[in-house]
Amino acid sequence: MLFDTVAALMPRARAVLRRLVEVGGTATYDDIQAHFAAHPQTPIEPKRIGGTLTSIRAVRRRIGPDNRTQLLERDESVRLYRIEPALVDGLKRVFDLAEIRPDLLRQEQAGP
Repeated sequence: MLFDTVAALMPRARAVLRRLVEVGGTATYDDIQAHFAAHPQTPIEPKRIGGTLTSIRAVRRRIGPDNRTQLLERDESVRLYRIEPALVDGLKRVFDLAEIRPDLLRQEQAGP
């Protein structure tokens, strides 16, 4: 199910989720924003980070077993994003597999 979730994400949302996994599952909005503002492979405008993170939750609701499953939690009061610790290891394995088989992942849609 985690692989299906990651595979369904658009590349930018997948990159943000991967970054959260790389930093242990917890990061502030500002940290994520700063990381991707000048990212060489996946730049994301600061004003689009929130929408990118929202798309992760939308995919999870569509693919997840029920609405109680929270892959990505957001604490608005401290602007913090968190992945349940139990899911971080599984997501690491998913991203390792994605490195080996990138053909299994959703690709960026071609522009006009």
